[in-house]
Amino acid sequence: MRFQLNNIKIWFKNESQPKVYEFLPNKVNVITGGATKGKTSFMSIIDYCLLSNKSRIIEKTINENVSWYSIDFNINGKHFFIARKSGNSGSISSEICFYDSNEIVELPLPNITIEELKKIINKEFSIDDKGDYFLANNKLISYRYFLLFNSISADIIINSTNYFDKAYYEIDSDEALREVFLMAIGVDKMQNIKNRKELEDIQKQISTLQRKISKEKRSRENIELSLHSLFNECKDNNLIDVELEYKSDEVIDVISKIVEEYVVLADNEKTFNKIDNLNKEKRKINRQISSIEKFKEEINDYNRNLKNYSDSLKPIEYINDNFNEVIKSHQVLIFLKGLETSLNEIRESYVKSDFKTFTYQEDLNKLKEQQNKIIIEIEALPKIKPTLSNEATKYIFIGTLKNKLNQIIEEKSKLEVTDTKYLDKLNKDYENLEALINDIESAKHVMGDELNNSIMRNYSLINSMPEYKDYTIRFDVENMNLKLKNPNELFEIETTGSSSNYMFLHLCFYLGLHEHFIKFNEEHVPSFLFIDQPSFPYYSGEGAQVKNDDKGKLVDAFSLLNSFLKYIVEDLKRNFQIFMVEHAPKEYWENNGFNYFHTVAEFNDGVGLIPNYAIKQKE
Repeated sequence: MRFQLNNIKIWFKNESQPKVYEFLPNKVNVITGGATKGKTSFMSIIDYCLLSNKSRIIEKTINENVSWYSIDFNINGKHFFIARKSGNSGSISSEICFYDSNEIVELPLPNITIEELKKIINKEFSIDDKGDYFLANNKLISYRYFLLFNSISADIIINSTNYFDKAYYEIDSDEALREVFLMAIGVDKMQNIKNRKELEDIQKQISTLQRKISKEKRSRENIELSLHSLFNECKDNNLIDVELEYKSDEVIDVISKIVEEYVVLADNEKTFNKIDNLNKEKRKINRQISSIEKFKEEINDYNRNLKNYSDSLKPIEYINDNFNEVIKSHQVLIFLKGLETSLNEIRESYVKSDFKTFTYQEDLNKLKEQQNKIIIEIEALPKIKPTLSNEATKYIFIGTLKNKLNQIIEEKSKLEVTDTKYLDKLNKDYENLEALINDIESAKHVMGDELNNSIMRNYSLINSMPEYKDYTIRFDVENMNLKLKNPNELFEIETTGSSSNYMFLHLCFYLGLHEHFIKFNEEHVPSFLFIDQPSFPYYSGEGAQVKNDDKGKLVDAFSLLNSFLKYIVEDLKRNFQIFMVEHAPKEYWENNGFNYFHTVAEFNDGVGLIPNYAIKQKE
């Protein structure tokens, strides 16, 4: 992607003269100087103006004195100006000023939202905001992910295994990094990612439908097994002819008919209960009637006895009246007197007895009336065919059969039948979409070889890794790091043992990567590279000097950068910019004839990113 940074401009809170840093095309633009002068903040300012979600600009001295930051650049033949207000204490500002013309901005004023500007920049990075392009981490693809390939930060330049500053660009998974990388080198395409996402969604729908259809099939099979079991049970209970053949579409009607035929038995249960209760009541009344009639008979016997006792007095009275004629003995007279007294008491008792007038007939009539009513009610009930013991067993079975059949009928009524035409359509859509997706594996092989050729071309130019001079070098996409191989050995290595070697490997990789982008007209990555201090392995601290034996290595690194730009500009006829912050003084490139180097600023003797006139003085 064509990109050229023209300048970085900084406005200050004390309203002093803004500071402008100019950059040249097709040059290694170097900001050199001592530590803590704000060199690294150049990349942080570029990133901040490109709408980073975080501010990595140093607060003390820099951000605390700045009101606005801006970058002026050309992208794909267009001129863009983006200014962003400074945040407070590490925070970010949402106030953005944007122009897509050669507008001269004296003081930025907010005129666009972050989301609106992101859409504009996404379009320049060939990212379609209208499509749902998601990475493996379920985040929408943004131009900001591709900025990952535009910087070699101090955190990774001498790292033995890590070649990408994922944390800086908020890429939170290796899989997402690999996806972005494959798109960047031309293996994968944005449309491929969208198609794969749609393919994944279709596959989920297909799987869901298949599970639903399988569940429906199992339900139908279970219902069929249950009906077959009921059918066989009916045969076992002699309710169905053993010769009758099972037919799936008729079995419910057959079993239902059996239940209907025995419905009378179901009604008999209520009749049995009612008759049983009436008979119990009838037996109770019969016992009461029997008791009253027996009591009546005993009273009659009692009254008859009393009357007989009374009649027994008559001979005694006669004897008393004719005593002198019949009996002459005085003792007999005394006995007769006593007997007469007793018999008179019996007579009086009979005369006074209530049993002579005892009224039981009214109660007896009432009971007989109730008895007749019960008999009539029993006769009015339906006549029940006597059941044998095996018929009672059938009655119990029919009740169970009816419940099971009703349950099966209910389950069958709830069955859903999915139209397989929709499943067929999804399978067809899947096949059509799958055919549109490029063969990533073959593209990975072809583009991987091309990338490795570019990396190897740069690697062959360095002289500071003599022990690995004859080695071949390639980038391992699976592990996302460089591998070296001795032509006389079987296995590759990735450990080279010194920070200087790792610095050179990082330079070779990123220069080879951008060479590949340029050769294949990559549309997602801008044509610039920010490098944070290649001299890092050789400086041990503030004020330290590079050892004599390391100066040659540093010159070799700068020579590699100069040769790269010469190859891009003169051989490939393309444009490219490198921005480099360095401890090393400008003599390293000026005295060695590196014509593609340009010194943007020197931060020495109290000079830094923020001019002294813009720094708020302590009171």
